[in-house]
Amino acid sequence: MRVGTTTRIACPPEKVFDLLADLRNETQWNSRVSSAELRSAEPIGVGSRFALVHGGTAYDVTVTTYDRPSSLGFEATGNPDLTIAYALSPSDEGTELKSEFDFRPKGPQKVLFSLLAPVIRRDMPKQYASLKRLCER
Repeated sequence: MRVGTTTRIACPPEKVFDLLADLRNETQWNSRVSSAELRSAEPIGVGSRFALVHGGTAYDVTVTTYDRPSSLGFEATGNPDLTIAYALSPSDEGTELKSEFDFRPKGPQKVLFSLLAPVIRRDMPKQYASLKRLCER
């Protein structure tokens, strides 16, 4: 299942990129993330690994794309597995952030996930509104 959203944020793409690239920041804006820790050496870049708990599910997350400040990608292993792609571009307001999520549920979770799709689509803009507030402080 694919879900996308676009958010306009009144701050430079570099700031938005840096907040997104370091998943440890996600606990500050994503209410579904209860913990996030870096599992590899700094600086953060392609190959950096994180352990993250989202909605009670543990994920191992790897940075797959790191092209500051325009594109960022993650591969998350959990249930469901997930690919996240961010495209950031300068706008009159500061940054236009396009987010694409590709959820790949396994086994019986496929049926459950199809039922949850509308809830996920409604929740994503709320989470990105929180990111917007954090960036614009």
